[in-house]
Amino acid sequence: MTIPARLGRLHDGLTDAGFLIGTLCLFLMVAIYCAEVVARYFLGRPLDWANDSFANILCVSVFAMVPHATRAAAHIEINVLPELVPALRRPLAKLGALAGSVICAFVAWMAWSENLRHVAMGILTEQNHPVPVWWMSVWITWAFAGSALYFLRALIGHPALRPMSFVRPGDVTPQPGGSV
Repeated sequence: MTIPARLGRLHDGLTDAGFLIGTLCLFLMVAIYCAEVVARYFLGRPLDWANDSFANILCVSVFAMVPHATRAAAHIEINVLPELVPALRRPLAKLGALAGSVICAFVAWMAWSENLRHVAMGILTEQNHPVPVWWMSVWITWAFAGSALYFLRALIGHPALRPMSFVRPGDVTPQPGGSV
């Protein structure tokens, strides 16, 4: 296996880890919500940390799943032109993959800069129980960096870089930006 193919498999493995983290976060949100209902309405003692935790976990769950959605091409796509002019399908898919990789990489870089600022300044959330903001904002960087790499892999279009999933190995995951 070539080095780019190994890096692609590593990227797929990290994306699967993000998928599992997002899934765990969803479970935690349900558990926290149920615990809050029981504590508030049956025990008369609301959990003062529940809303804070729920909001933080929601942020992590959404952004942990973004690379997985990009890998599966489950993102929004406007495909009127390729349907009207099928001959443009491949060039437009390449252009979309290029635009997606550049834009996502730029957003990831901006988010990374903010992550560093959050750490350097020790910025905390404004909640009942403050936590460092970077604990959540780093997932924005994760999301856009992972998506940028999937768009780049689609742009290159080499079979060895075709995305795969270790969590759901039977799935054939399409390239983001259409089949290129």
